[in-house]
Amino acid sequence: MKKSGLVLSGGGARGAYQAGVLVAVYEIAQASGIPLKLDFLSGVSAGAINASSLASNAHDYKYATESLARLWSEVHFDQVFSTDSLTMGKIGIQWLKEISLGGITGTTPGRGLLDTTPLRGLISRNMNYEQVQSNIDAGHLEALCITSIDYAKSATTTFVQSKNSVNSWDKGRKRSEFSPINTEHIMASSAIPLLFPPIKVNERFFGDGAVRNHAPCSPTIYLGAEKLMVIGVRLQSSTAYDLHAESTDTAPSLARVINTILNGVLLDAVEQDVEKLRRLNEYASAITPEQQRKVSLRPLDYLFISPSEDIGEMAVQKAAKLPRVIRYLMKGLGSLQDASEIISYLMFDPTFCSDLIEIGRKDGYAQKEEIIKFLLK
Repeated sequence: MKKSGLVLSGGGARGAYQAGVLVAVYEIAQASGIPLKLDFLSGVSAGAINASSLASNAHDYKYATESLARLWSEVHFDQVFSTDSLTMGKIGIQWLKEISLGGITGTTPGRGLLDTTPLRGLISRNMNYEQVQSNIDAGHLEALCITSIDYAKSATTTFVQSKNSVNSWDKGRKRSEFSPINTEHIMASSAIPLLFPPIKVNERFFGDGAVRNHAPCSPTIYLGAEKLMVIGVRLQSSTAYDLHAESTDTAPSLARVINTILNGVLLDAVEQDVEKLRRLNEYASAITPEQQRKVSLRPLDYLFISPSEDIGEMAVQKAAKLPRVIRYLMKGLGSLQDASEIISYLMFDPTFCSDLIEIGRKDGYAQKEEIIKFLLK
């Protein structure tokens, strides 16, 4: 069979959707008598948590998918970021001091609006990093890739844990670094700009891997994947609603502006990369094998699975579950509807995440035939 790559995009709490899809993929493979083997696991932001969890349990995909779904179904706000008023107040005061006195006192390392110390503990408790290397050595997978943005170099850095035989790359603002993956790498990849603080890894500060990551599928391709399964976290048709929105003389709220930025920076890349794959496949199929070799181009099988429901709208419906201090901040930015994407990133609520898991599982089964074909290639 062709070597396979799994690409998991970011999206905060939306990562629960990916867990549901992966449960369906395993169940479909099991029922069809097809061994499930994913050679290259690549994750960004919330996808970094999911990819790392899968890598640590790649020797047993039944346990891997079930434990991942269990993790998301039990997650709660205070396991991801501090929600008490005292901590939030201290962060707010610090922001004001740095903004108002920065010219006098000089700058300090970047901060986020939220304290993610609890997330570090959650990740550490649920990851077995020694088992990741054991699974690589045993051939259960070839590599785990975690992508972050290097703030100093403004470059996309993919940390790769593998055997020495895999490829490396350095393409301007996209480069790889070989390193055993640990909690700091995952924290760095998950550090949503402004909301979560940058994370220091090897004396450099990193943030959410979706920032400036225009080709999220590329790490698995560089490493040798011949087919890709890509799991997104946004309803595809929702990208069109802005085009038909009624014009208004009212300036957009800050929440609306941040929503648009988050969509463009964190969610658009994987969809654009899949569209690029589709076009390249069309071109490669239209030329001869000899021409393909001359231009170093070959068709690449891929399967793209994305939500059948609007996760942002679902989050708004459950906004009352947000911690009081977070609701207060959201209302200060604009209407809850305008802040739908922000809310969906932060909705680390068991009922919300369980709903996403179930939608992911349903969407996986909706593409059962495509999944079987993908696994058999």
